Amino acid sequence: MTFKILIGLSLLTIILYNARISPSQELPCVSQPRYYTNKSLLRNPVRYLIDTCVDEDQCFGWGDRQRAIVTTYLVSLLSDRQFGIYMTNPCALENFLAPNKVNWIVKKDELDGLCARNFYMYNDHLQHNRQHQMIETADFQTLFPEDVIYFHTAQDYLPSIRRNKLTADKIPWLHRYTLGEAYGFIMRHLFVLNKSTQKTVTELLLKHVKNHTLVCAHVRMGIKGIDFLRTPKSELQVIWDFLHRYNDINKYKIYVATDLNETKAQALKLFRDQIFDTVGIIDQMHRSKSCEVFRRVIVEQEILTRCDILMLTQSTVGMIAAFTRNRNEGLYCFYKERVFPCTI
Repeated sequence: MTFKILIGLSLLTIILYNARISPSQELPCVSQPRYYTNKSLLRNPVRYLIDTCVDEDQCFGWGDRQRAIVTTYLVSLLSDRQFGIYMTNPCALENFLAPNKVNWIVKKDELDGLCARNFYMYNDHLQHNRQHQMIETADFQTLFPEDVIYFHTAQDYLPSIRRNKLTADKIPWLHRYTLGEAYGFIMRHLFVLNKSTQKTVTELLLKHVKNHTLVCAHVRMGIKGIDFLRTPKSELQVIWDFLHRYNDINKYKIYVATDLNETKAQALKLFRDQIFDTVGIIDQMHRSKSCEVFRRVIVEQEILTRCDILMLTQSTVGMIAAFTRNRNEGLYCFYKERVFPCTI
């Protein structure tokens, strides 16, 4: 089978995969010429690429959603489209974050009457390599003829995007960064905390940290049957021993972010004179329909970006916090019963 045929079949598979239609959106169609109100032809009509996480989409957790946002933003640059985010699962992203340098809030009435299509790229093991191959070689202007593309994914395609020949011309700055630096730059470029979330974070830090050195651990446990095991309970003592290095109550405050109530309770007991907690329910975003779970994850990740000393387990949320924090000083990683200095 020739390379061109292989790519063609890959594109067809991806387009047809999970071919559902978002609520109130149109069936796949052919984009038509667009005109000003005086009937003159609109020479450069705005077209959109929108990261989409609605209803029963397979959006997974916040880390997966951030990977999807970064991928979609970069593809929007490669395809000369306005970038947007529709995230209403379990509630609107605008409840917690606001646009920074890029206005990613697209009003529904902007899209009225436009030709729209859903485009799905989820991690099917049989198609994984083909999807990356497609990203590396695609001409997105040809691939996306419609006015509006609702982009659904939970994958990290940044390495493949860097290998696309269009990147050198359309996103030249991407080659100046490591992958971690690129993630940090894009997250800072797209997002700031909204007023409510900023108030929550500021009050927590003023109340609990003040002039202390903030020591943090992001302990992603994983839940059997729902998630793969990230941090065995038998190895938690290694993490607690690391945090015990900072047991001077006059110098250090401790923050532990985790996805398991049992682990949080253990940390609160061990470090009760130094530790503080955030408000909200501890749970996995991909199984919860609670806005409070979403809020807590956003607040936790923001606190992790402010840590003087940050220790990470296997978690995309923790890694992106480290990328956004954007410095190697005080950064540690836990792996196979060891805590060691690492870099972004």
